[in-house]
Amino acid sequence: MEELKPFSTLLEPDERWAHFVLRNLSTNEMRPVSLNDRYESIAEITLSPSTPEDVQNQFNIALMLGVYAWLYYPFHQVAELKAFSTVEMALRLRFPEAKGGLKKLLSLAVERGLIVDQGFSHIEVDGEAPTQYSAQLPSLISSLRNDLAHGSHTLHPGSLFTLRSCAEIINQLFREGK
Repeated sequence: MEELKPFSTLLEPDERWAHFVLRNLSTNEMRPVSLNDRYESIAEITLSPSTPEDVQNQFNIALMLGVYAWLYYPFHQVAELKAFSTVEMALRLRFPEAKGGLKKLLSLAVERGLIVDQGFSHIEVDGEAPTQYSAQLPSLISSLRNDLAHGSHTLHPGSLFTLRSCAEIINQLFREGK
């Protein structure tokens, strides 16, 4: 059961981080993930300078929640939810005339060629199907967001992946010249 952390341990890592370790490649030694490790991983996730300031501000909140997940593990969920809501905000700014929710707006962005597989760092683009991954995003992201928004027991360290993927979506929406 989630409990209020005792004040005396407030600035210590959530005990669930003890299950995650990093390997030093030069010494092959294992060590726990530190707050600095977490911060550096999150700090690598950036938005394009052409992204509207309001979107950047909201996404920075998601990033900070991702950092604070080191102190309180369930902040992963909150960071992901904030990142998804910032994607929806970005879509609404990009398509002010469009009606509908996250799924419909993401579909519109994919249909118009603004979101493509090539814009994701974790995707190897299939030359014969260059939007194979992107075409699945509207259903996938709206489902993940809805799960978080409507109460979920899911606790996983995936916020880093989610934050990076959301940043890559936002960056595609506000590419220079588009």
